[in-house]
Amino acid sequence: MRVGTMVLFKGEEYQVIWIYDNATCEIKKMDVLGKVEIAAISELNVMLDCRII
Repeated sequence: MRVGTMVLFKGEEYQVIWIYDNATCEIKKMDVLGKVEIAAISELNVMLDCRII
């Protein structure tokens, strides 16, 4: 998973905006401006990874 990845957290769509070394990350809810939450990476379900292979 990388920054920009779309994930599901508690049934809502979020985008990963920062990943920390301690297995947590900042996620931003897609329908709310500026609201950022901290979540454990293990709690997230990846929807779409924005990598170009």
